[in-house]
Amino acid sequence: MLTTLKLAVVGHANVGKTSLLRTLIRNSHFGEVSNKPGTTRHVESIKIKLSNQKSIIFYDTPGLEDSLALYDYINQLLPTNHKLDGIDKLTIFLQSPEAENQFNQEAKVIKQLLNSDAAIYVIDVREPILPKFHDELAILANSDKPILAVLNFTAQQNQNEKEWKMLLSRVGIHAIIRFDAIVPPLDGEERLYKSLALMIEPAKAILDEWLNKITELRDSRNQSANLIIAETLVDVTAFYQMAKTDDKQAIVDMQNKVRKREQKAIDELLSLYQFDAEHESEQGLPLIKGRYKADLFNIDALKSMGVHLTKGFVSGATIGASIDLATGGLTFGSAALIGGAVGTLMQTAKHYGSRMRYQLSGYSKLSVDDAIICFLSLRLIRLKENLNNRSHANTDPIQLSNLDKSEWEKGVLPKSLKIARRYSHWSNLNKGTKRYDKKRQSTIRDVAKQLF
Repeated sequence: MLTTLKLAVVGHANVGKTSLLRTLIRNSHFGEVSNKPGTTRHVESIKIKLSNQKSIIFYDTPGLEDSLALYDYINQLLPTNHKLDGIDKLTIFLQSPEAENQFNQEAKVIKQLLNSDAAIYVIDVREPILPKFHDELAILANSDKPILAVLNFTAQQNQNEKEWKMLLSRVGIHAIIRFDAIVPPLDGEERLYKSLALMIEPAKAILDEWLNKITELRDSRNQSANLIIAETLVDVTAFYQMAKTDDKQAIVDMQNKVRKREQKAIDELLSLYQFDAEHESEQGLPLIKGRYKADLFNIDALKSMGVHLTKGFVSGATIGASIDLATGGLTFGSAALIGGAVGTLMQTAKHYGSRMRYQLSGYSKLSVDDAIICFLSLRLIRLKENLNNRSHANTDPIQLSNLDKSEWEKGVLPKSLKIARRYSHWSNLNKGTKRYDKKRQSTIRDVAKQLF
């Protein structure tokens, strides 16, 4: 019974072998990606552990660079009137002096292929069909290993897909799938692994388990992301400060705390999906490296997201007539009787005495406006949706995904979140936070469910 499936990822230089592997293993750090030829110089491997000591090992191999000369050299090594099969030919080559010299990179590929259960042959469909590719495929076919051809960069223009399929057929390779490593199809992984399962019947149980695990991991990440977003929204909704209506510095300080809370959520989402801050964009991740063109408190950015703004918000009435709209988004409200129900007057005085004193001294409760919280929710939800579908081979800046019309765009908080207004101790931005309060945790779960 096969317990470890070994897959060699092979192909010409710069066809996207490492990029394909980054997508399949969901790791943007694996290997090195560059437009320069011969970026991968050694065989690199990564092991995926499954249950009962089963595993899959992917091998990222160097690019085949001089297949024309290699093909001729192998044929020159063969004895006259030879009757050798393909593996014998490759074995003779590996024992020759040039396997350590001129064809050192090609020898690494062939050696790994012979020690693997199958090959994933990656093709850049933008490349024209050249004689070197025919010789390359003929050499690989000598390995007597199942070969699955993966047509890469199929989302690009100027393709030669039809010609490539014809060439593959001529050399006896008929297992072919389209899988763009940068823009992978939704069912791409399923088709890839099911194709391998048909080619390597003993590996079917391993591949089926890996496909199930992929689904479980995807669902788990999505649920964890929803909880990250929900907790952020609860923190910001329950957050308040006591301030005078003309205290602009208090507004700036509060805005900065909310910005940092958004950044924390962004960092947590990137980490959850195994992406780096280097994938930022001005639209998608506005807080990274001090970029504020799409700042959370920028009214134009808020409008561009489609959040409905009340007439009062736009006119400035909700944030105080003396506060600039560009630095607004906060609301001054009553400081009295904020929180759960209070049974008696003595309990009220004991629990809210300090807040009442603040109010009598000219202070009011400063909290984040509903529209800003809705804006924050849309930004984080759209970021999550992008990361859910983003390839780990994609090095372009993250762009926020488009969503269908949402309740959040109405600028009104859902009931499941609005309750956080009553419990200031739920916010990690306030002093005396009770992070593990049972009702707080329950509310976070309710909000997470409502996100999708």
